[in-house]
Amino acid sequence: MLNDTLEEEQRVIICEQQKEITKLRQNIVCLQKMVAEETEQKYRAYIKYADLQKELERHSKNSS
Repeated sequence: MLNDTLEEEQRVIICEQQKEITKLRQNIVCLQKMVAEETEQKYRAYIKYADLQKELERHSKNSS
């Protein structure tokens, strides 16, 4: 009887840990997506900045 009780306690603990692991994996996937999106947005912003800098330089040369 005592052994069954310990085994059941261990099953419950393992089940709870599996649920927690699943939640953590979902969070990791979500965070990876967020980081990828942020990285892409930064890249696009740098490209836009460089394009605007070039345009400004051309405009400055044409105005001189």
